[in-house]
Amino acid sequence: MATALGSALTTLGLTDPRPVLILVGGAANLDEGVAAHLQFLFRDLVPVLDRLGAAVIDGGTQFGVMALMGEARQRGGGSFPLIGIAPRGRVKGSANCDVPPDQLMSAAPHRMDDEPRVALDPHHSHFLLVPGDRWGDESPWLMAAAERLAAGCGTLLLVAGGGEVTRHDVQQRLSQGGRVLALAGSGGTADALVAWRRGEGPPPLDDPGVPDPALVEALDLLTSGERLPGLLARAFAN
Repeated sequence: MATALGSALTTLGLTDPRPVLILVGGAANLDEGVAAHLQFLFRDLVPVLDRLGAAVIDGGTQFGVMALMGEARQRGGGSFPLIGIAPRGRVKGSANCDVPPDQLMSAAPHRMDDEPRVALDPHHSHFLLVPGDRWGDESPWLMAAAERLAAGCGTLLLVAGGGEVTRHDVQQRLSQGGRVLALAGSGGTADALVAWRRGEGPPPLDDPGVPDPALVEALDLLTSGERLPGLLARAFAN
């Protein structure tokens, strides 16, 4: 994985270390009210991310938090790299994909099922298509790509809503000792993480015996615009 990622990021011209925000959460099931709040939050984050010299990594598809971040970057004239990482067997081909899948690794044989492939978001600046035919196969690649690109700079996982795949992403992150910021009030996995952090519920994880709940920080969605820029600056400084 490390060799493939290094080669792919070099091909994309992403060789300079930079802080990385990993964005995971609701896709097609994102609540409309939550989406409206996230739209404003991401819009305000665009100049902050540019100023911090950061990159954003997410799932890259045209749904939910990923589409909202792509739209915010496009409307706000952002220049930060917005990198979508998705399993090769679940997405449609795209002329906007900078690295052909074969430049990463050979994919596993495609499953013959009725689940349609989905489109990549046109407002992302880069894509990495990785081996896999199921949502969640990309989770270890998201985390590995963030660490590779950061190369010692700070990283942070931001969770807004989300379901089973998001839980898998969070599990990957926490098992590596990485910090997680969950948006309280965004629903799904994010709210379950907040409840766990506050001692009000079980860990919403595949393996609850591994992580430390102290790695999770909660931030209220309705006031996140005031605090998130400062939290990012501190996380990226570490």
